[in-house]
Amino acid sequence: MTDGLENDEPVFPGSGGSASLVEWVDGLLVALNEGRTDEVRTALRNEEWRTGWDLSGIPAPIQEQFAEALARAAGAIASGSADETQDALLIARSRFLPGA
Repeated sequence: MTDGLENDEPVFPGSGGSASLVEWVDGLLVALNEGRTDEVRTALRNEEWRTGWDLSGIPAPIQEQFAEALARAAGAIASGSADETQDALLIARSRFLPGA
């Protein structure tokens, strides 16, 4: 959603960053379900979510909860638990859903 002005600035600060993070987590979930655990492990270990997107409009508490859920996912995949990794990724994703 844009403000309709010539510069097409997002109406809600952080909405672009939030959408990008949800899309990134969705990609990890797909990779995990396809058995590409090394790809997921690397993305979580490198904290790819912290780079490449403007997260300035996302409130700090949400960023912290997201980071905690991703840390749980990283720990779970390191121990070889795909189910726990998936659960933690879904929790991370839920931080950007209304009412979560």
